[in-house]
Amino acid sequence: MPEALVKLWKQAAEFWQSLDKPQKTRLYITSIVVAVVLGVSIFMLARPNHITLIDNVDLKQISEMTNVLKENNIWFTLDDSGTGIMVNSKDKSEARLALSGSGLPKEGTTFADAISMIGIGTTESDKKQIWRNQQKSEIESNIKMLENVEEANVNLAVPESSIFIVEGEEAAKPQAIVTVKTKQKLTAAQVQGIVLIVSRSVEELDPENVSVVDGNTGIALNDNIGDDALSAANTQEEIRVAREKEIKLKVQEQLGFGSSDSFDSLTVTANVVLDFDKEKTQSKILANPNGMDGGALISSETQDEKVKNGTAGGEPGQETNPGTTTSYPTGSGESSDYSNKTAKTNYAYDETIKDQEKATGKMLSQESSLAVSLWFGKEVVDDSKLDEAFINGIIKVASAASGIPVSNIIVNKLKMAPDEVIEKTLNDTIRQLVADYGFFALMLLLIIIMLIMAIPRRKREEEPDFGQAVAAAAGPGGPKFVVPEQGDPIPEIELEERSEIKKQIDKFVRQKPDSVAQLLRNWLSDEWDG
Repeated sequence: MPEALVKLWKQAAEFWQSLDKPQKTRLYITSIVVAVVLGVSIFMLARPNHITLIDNVDLKQISEMTNVLKENNIWFTLDDSGTGIMVNSKDKSEARLALSGSGLPKEGTTFADAISMIGIGTTESDKKQIWRNQQKSEIESNIKMLENVEEANVNLAVPESSIFIVEGEEAAKPQAIVTVKTKQKLTAAQVQGIVLIVSRSVEELDPENVSVVDGNTGIALNDNIGDDALSAANTQEEIRVAREKEIKLKVQEQLGFGSSDSFDSLTVTANVVLDFDKEKTQSKILANPNGMDGGALISSETQDEKVKNGTAGGEPGQETNPGTTTSYPTGSGESSDYSNKTAKTNYAYDETIKDQEKATGKMLSQESSLAVSLWFGKEVVDDSKLDEAFINGIIKVASAASGIPVSNIIVNKLKMAPDEVIEKTLNDTIRQLVADYGFFALMLLLIIIMLIMAIPRRKREEEPDFGQAVAAAAGPGGPKFVVPEQGDPIPEIELEERSEIKKQIDKFVRQKPDSVAQLLRNWLSDEWDG
């Protein structure tokens, strides 16, 4: 054992022997209290925080997961329902890695599970049900991978195919109901995405036959998905808000985001009007072919008919009946002249059909407006620098940045309200300090009190009677010394070194009077013999 430790141990033993029984008792009590306080403080600061690792899992998987956690020496406990596992917060990542490495938890029926369930004795109906469950589990897993989706449950109603066709009866179509629990409300686009995932995963399932239901409220989320007018209105509002933000940012960039010696800060508000009216025009343009003065000849037809000295017309009426001769008046048979000319010519021209559709969402600058507010009252005390020329410059810059005409831009000068001074009372200050540091201050104060109580209190001892000590040291046969009575005290020389030596001698006399008496006895015996 090192000499320093031996010396320290002896000093501790001597200090313990110098204490009386009440002092030792107080030291015992103080040590126990300090140990309890330190233990409670350490427990409060270092106690484990239990969090839920897995919840709502079947008992078979719970058993498998607990075995994995035991193998990896990870502490865990089950919740009250027995379907969830809780671990220390510091072990959460390690526990997830261990479970993932073992393929847990299993998300419904996997493809491997479906294959393992099919055996020789499995009927066709059972096979269909197994594959249906695997398909359902796969769709649920895909939906859970979407952002903001916590849980998903899919119910499929797929009619059985039949070889018989009943005339006049429509074939049944697949139906699907999806129940989702989300962290936040789903947007229309997210709901449409869920509908597409389900409809594309099931054969012959139309998107309109998929219903998405909020698992928290039970409200259908896709009732208005097919409402084109509502969807368009939402899109138009999003475009308008985005355009307003864009204009606001541009104006703030041009004005330096409010960093000026003329005002403290600025705010920009834009009211943008966009044109969403749809207009489509179609025009047809005909032009001469390239390098020709007219149209290109496609076809030409000419007809010329002339009749001169034409013969008499045929016999009118019926033929002559037998027996009786029927006669009719006829023409004189004089000559006639007839002429008929017809010409048809087809020409081709270059034909251009032009479809023009007006772009929607264009800003109507004449109907839009912009407001800029300049604030002062803190670092800039007054509005003396915000004169008319300065305001006009702000308007021109804002117009150039936003595209809104100067007549539709206004600039306001506003004074900031003075900061409200909240004076904390003494009670508020004390309450805040107690809330922040009360526990630790109480522990520290208790420890200090215990340490003060543990300091040994020495009894006031009477000054040693050196006369009696000398007489006792001389013994009965020794010389007789007469110790003069104490008179006026002799003043001592207050030297730091001698005072320290005197303190050490007094301490030695009080702690070991027998050793002092033996030392004096030896000293006096040597002097007497000499």
